[in-house]
Amino acid sequence: MPTRIITVSELKVKLGALMTELETQGIPLYVTQYGKPKAVLTRYDEYEALLKKVEDLEDILAMKESLSAPEEEATALQDYERQRTTHV
Repeated sequence: MPTRIITVSELKVKLGALMTELETQGIPLYVTQYGKPKAVLTRYDEYEALLKKVEDLEDILAMKESLSAPEEEATALQDYERQRTTHV
């Protein structure tokens, strides 16, 4: 996937045009400040899809851990989800 790196200064000046470019081209914008990465701008639908993938991977990991645990240490998925949401 192609990348585009911009500075915070450029983002401030060209925000409207960059948002239009992001929507039409779909290329994420990597934002730097003083030469260091600070943020990534991406389309909202891509961000939501990424979050869903992370959640799915966390669920798979929890199931693998549960299956590999001895029976007396196993945790039901519902209990794991409840624990995870209360500790966040």
